[in-house]
Amino acid sequence: MWLHAVLFLEFQSALVTKLSGLIKLTTSEVVLFLLLITFSLLAGSGFWRMVLSLLYIYFFPFVLFWHLLRNFVLLLRLMNAWFNAQRGTPPATPTVTIQAATTTPPVISADKETPKKKSETLWRYLLRPFRSFTLLWCILLLVTTHRWILCICLAVVAAQLARKIFFVLKLLFFSDVWWQKYRFAIFAGLQKSLNALDALTPEVGPSNELKSLFNQLNLWEKILRFLSDPYLMSRWGALIVAAVFGTIYAYFGLLFSFVYYSLAYLWGASFAWTDAIVTSEFIPFLITDLPKMAIVRLVGGIHCTLIVAIGVGTVVSFFRRKLEDIRKGAEDMNKRLADQSVREKYLILEQKASMPVTPTPKV
Repeated sequence: MWLHAVLFLEFQSALVTKLSGLIKLTTSEVVLFLLLITFSLLAGSGFWRMVLSLLYIYFFPFVLFWHLLRNFVLLLRLMNAWFNAQRGTPPATPTVTIQAATTTPPVISADKETPKKKSETLWRYLLRPFRSFTLLWCILLLVTTHRWILCICLAVVAAQLARKIFFVLKLLFFSDVWWQKYRFAIFAGLQKSLNALDALTPEVGPSNELKSLFNQLNLWEKILRFLSDPYLMSRWGALIVAAVFGTIYAYFGLLFSFVYYSLAYLWGASFAWTDAIVTSEFIPFLITDLPKMAIVRLVGGIHCTLIVAIGVGTVVSFFRRKLEDIRKGAEDMNKRLADQSVREKYLILEQKASMPVTPTPKV
């Protein structure tokens, strides 16, 4: 009821207008700041908790009425007990009266977190808007007309860009230990199905579980056949590498374009964002089109060095090693599936799965 009133009466428009006049910001800036705050709160609580909060707001009048009614009944019972006490006779229902008057709240377990952990959690929560929502900060950087907001947006975008670059470099050059540890987790589902197949005996009757196991193994056979094919893996691997590299290249070019634009604006140079994004996306060839300022050229040099140093070759080599490991793992699992004992169990499973399942009689 109240939530419907908020949506239909458009209180938010008046609120944005008043906030714009109060804090001397444009409507676009206020809306983007409100979006950053809202998304930060939603990211902290989760989507379903937000839905529950909205439901609580919607039903709040009914909940309030219920609490008022319950407290009113409780007050009447307490008054009746007091009247009986004044008359000198015991209350008619002392147990119920005492229980209603001394209802204790549910016991909440003590918080065992140390003050240091609480402080870290609080700081992570407060800094969440500055650690996420990169595109919102980029849009705010474009639409703002205030220099101090532009400086904040530039600092946030540059910090997030540095974090993303560090993550990509760490993934490309320092992920071998992690990959060697977890690469076999890809076939964990197949290993579980094979363990279930090992426990199969000819005496077991047909069941839905056996049919499900047969379907799983049949699907894994097709997957392993595909992963073990060098020709298909090379072709699909090339497409995956091209798509991943193109996406990463375009995304980082987009972020760098906002940095170029904001730096040029702060240093008083005329450099439109459309020119900045074209230059950024083709930085190895158009680096001379950047404004003739030391800070912009420094960022452009870092950008160009990353593109040239990493390049397509590094990304292709990275994915080629990972795909080759997956292909070898698929070949090993194929050999295990081709083992005679496994094939015998598989034939038994296929026979059981083709038989109709006898329904269990209800008692």
